[in-house]
Amino acid sequence: MNFNALTSLITAFFMAATPMTSIRAADNLDLNLPNLGTVAGAELSPMDERALGEQLMSRVRADPTFVSDPEITEYLNRLGYQLVSHAQTHTYNFFFFAIRDASLNAFALPGGFIAVHTGTIIGAKNESELAGVMGHEIGHVSQRHIARMIEGQKSNLALTLGSILLAILAARAGGSSGGHAAAAIAMGTQAAMIQSQLNYSQDAEREADRVGLQTLSAAGFDPRGMENFFARLQANNRFYESAAPAYLSTHPLTVERLSDMENRTRQMRTHMHRDSLDFHLIQARATVLQATQYQGWLEASKQFRTTLQKAKGSDACVAAYGLSIALSMMNDPSGAYQAAQKSLACGRDNAFIEKNYLQTKYQVAKTAAERLDVVQQAKQSVDRFPLSSVVAENYVDLLYATNQHKELIRFIRNNGAISPSDPDYHGLLARSYEALGQKSLQYMETGEMYHLLGASEAALYQFDLAQKANDGDFYTMSQIDANLRELREKVAQEKKDRLR
Repeated sequence: MNFNALTSLITAFFMAATPMTSIRAADNLDLNLPNLGTVAGAELSPMDERALGEQLMSRVRADPTFVSDPEITEYLNRLGYQLVSHAQTHTYNFFFFAIRDASLNAFALPGGFIAVHTGTIIGAKNESELAGVMGHEIGHVSQRHIARMIEGQKSNLALTLGSILLAILAARAGGSSGGHAAAAIAMGTQAAMIQSQLNYSQDAEREADRVGLQTLSAAGFDPRGMENFFARLQANNRFYESAAPAYLSTHPLTVERLSDMENRTRQMRTHMHRDSLDFHLIQARATVLQATQYQGWLEASKQFRTTLQKAKGSDACVAAYGLSIALSMMNDPSGAYQAAQKSLACGRDNAFIEKNYLQTKYQVAKTAAERLDVVQQAKQSVDRFPLSSVVAENYVDLLYATNQHKELIRFIRNNGAISPSDPDYHGLLARSYEALGQKSLQYMETGEMYHLLGASEAALYQFDLAQKANDGDFYTMSQIDANLRELREKVAQEKKDRLR
């Protein structure tokens, strides 16, 4: 199958507006939702699916809506893996990430990459609702709906790809003109093909509901949380559904599915899930980062100041934290530090609060001694939060800022919080090797970063520079030579695939 066509198909199906719905169910409850049978595998192997996902992620990461925020990413992956650990899937390495978009949406890419819109994070009334969105998407991935869709559409793939992709892109342009453009494009497509696509999508959604419910139940989340979220999604999508053909939504018949899920949750015992403090902190953070200009940050800061006037306990801590983030974005380091100090009222046992406090304290430090004291405190934070990549990266950033590059490299190589499979691991090493003048290692680590991001040609270019610099030891240069050979073969194969 043509690789570019396959990528277009995946993009069209999974990156359209996709409100997610899922509710926790009792462990042994018969949900009576459809099972599509044995998962597909002949057309697209799990390895191919992961490779496609990585290539699409290279495009997603380059998009300005991709939220490359360590705190939000760490939280989503912690919550996501809490669900994955109770899901019946052992095939994928999942990665959860945020997209800067105010709508209540989420989507899954092949191979375990799952996106959550910032609007969904902010709009969730409790942690169970957010977990429901993610559990539903885990169901899509674990049941390999992409492979099934390709198998079902292979006879008319090209026409389906062109019409559906263009219609979805037009609809996502926004406004009534976008909807009319989508409708005009869709008119040229055979009705039978559209109906086939819609029917498949409906079945996939029901199966994702079933799998997601089982996952939520096992993970211990509130079975009632998603009912209200469903209702808000339904109201949120009325304009979209009226402006574009119904088949464009990959989650059709929301009203029917809402009713179906409500009937089933009535059979369950209520289980109250207590929201984590991190959930509320990340909501506050997403509220700020969803804005991209000063006016948006200013409005967020006013919102948090208003909340602080009456809030008590953890609510006050969360508002102070959000205010600190907003003031940092507004380039007010003194105000950000003062708000960060107030957020410490929750105690210094939260990694996100601790990291923000030290980050803002460093910004207001006036002497070298004060800055080094903050670095020492950051090192102590690593000992208190050994599994937090956010805390580890903050310590690394402070080591870099104080020109402690050898200690930085030693720490990254020996600390497990930042994984070598994380592109940041190699990017952080590359900048310190650059500061030390070690060119081959600098280019090699930059190449590793690009390779993990799915940018093979950029990675090849960096490894070529590393070989030409030729200032590494025998082991380093041998590793560079080996990676160069592999990358040249990979890039050549990718070029052949594009020409097919």
